[in-house]
Amino acid sequence: MKTYVLSGASALALMIAVPALAQDNTSDVAQSGSGNAATVTQSGAEGSSTVTQTSVNARATLTQSGQSNGSTITQGGNRNEATVTQSGSDNASTVTQDNGTGSSDDNNSAFVTQSGSDNVSDVSQTNDFSTATVVQANVGNDSAVSQSGDLDNATVTQSGSDNDSDLLQSGNLNSASVTQSGEGNSSDLTQSSGLNNAILLQTGSDNTSLITQTGVGAHTLNVLQEGDGNTSDVIQTGAGNDVGTDTSAGVVQLGDDSFAQIRQAGGLQEAFIEQKGGALNTAFIDQGANASTDHAADIRQDGSSNAADVLQRGFNQRANITQIGDDNSGSGSFAFGAQIIQGDNLGRDNEATITQLSDGNRALVNQQGRTLAANVTQGGNGGNTSTVLQNGNGGAVLLNADVLQNGADNTSLVDQSGSAQTASVDQLGEENLSEILQTGSGNTASVTQNSDFNQSFVNQAGTGHTATVTQGS
Repeated sequence: MKTYVLSGASALALMIAVPALAQDNTSDVAQSGSGNAATVTQSGAEGSSTVTQTSVNARATLTQSGQSNGSTITQGGNRNEATVTQSGSDNASTVTQDNGTGSSDDNNSAFVTQSGSDNVSDVSQTNDFSTATVVQANVGNDSAVSQSGDLDNATVTQSGSDNDSDLLQSGNLNSASVTQSGEGNSSDLTQSSGLNNAILLQTGSDNTSLITQTGVGAHTLNVLQEGDGNTSDVIQTGAGNDVGTDTSAGVVQLGDDSFAQIRQAGGLQEAFIEQKGGALNTAFIDQGANASTDHAADIRQDGSSNAADVLQRGFNQRANITQIGDDNSGSGSFAFGAQIIQGDNLGRDNEATITQLSDGNRALVNQQGRTLAANVTQGGNGGNTSTVLQNGNGGAVLLNADVLQNGADNTSLVDQSGSAQTASVDQLGEENLSEILQTGSGNTASVTQNSDFNQSFVNQAGTGHTATVTQGS
């Protein structure tokens, strides 16, 4: 058997060759109450961990394998669970399952995973049976989740960079999902009543979404933004409102510099906005007051520089706007390229549709009354203007207007009051003018302009009149 003796110099060299094992991690665990369990694993460097359990049968699990990560877990109440995994660097996580006032704060679950760097996550759960899941996998993301209701569910996934998400749930049985995979996106989602559902997906850059669901009702909401510089603002109050049913519906913006705003008050309302394939699109839907019900609005824009506005008051109303061409924008007395205004609290069972298939068209439909129908279609070479007024100070009943502009630079005015009126306008040429004025009841007017530079004026007052005008061949 051979024995080797190392010299002093050789031993010193061996010690220098061995890498330093110091990792400078810090862990602080404080437990009171009964039956609590805390597991802290720090295999990274310069990690900091604080676990405080003043609860009963709480579970806290922390795993740090990155560098300079910080985690704080505070648990009160009974049977709360918190799991935090940090494998990146310079991440910060705070989980609070205790409001400090002696309330129950029971059976909540929080799961936080941070694999990027410089991410910040804050989860607060101060009631019962709520679940929060936060996943951050890139750089510089910020997430705040606050749940003060019961049986709420929140999921935040940030795989992009420099995104900001604020999610507040203060009612019961709310569900929210926020996904940010682009850069510089901002989301502010508030659910302050019960049975709300919200899905928000931001995959582009510099998108902003503000969503507020309040009142008592089962609100449903979906927003998808994939372009750059899109802005979405949705506020729902009342009950049973619906913006969309999945991530392919709701407020969908795929172009650049789009703006969409949906505000619903009342109950049982629907709204849908889709803007894609273009830039500088604007859409606005505002439906009813607190006493209004059963509205539905649909806006679709494909192109650039389009604008649409739907405002509905009363109940049981329907509106639809479709713009496919470019540069459909309003000027003068028109606030928007396409605008629908339906009634007040006296309105009922009205339906309006505006379809713009070419460029530079302007259309306005204003309905106040009961059982009103208006349809405007603008194609051809564009530059057409159509105005449909159906009101009579809230006393209009059974009015019908149909306008087709398939030429260019045509102008049509249909003004109906009274009851049981019918007006039809077809403009197939260019630079034609048609005006139809109907008062009284039971009148019918039809105007067809097949050639250019024609003018037609129809004025019907009384009962049971019929007028047919054909210009050109």
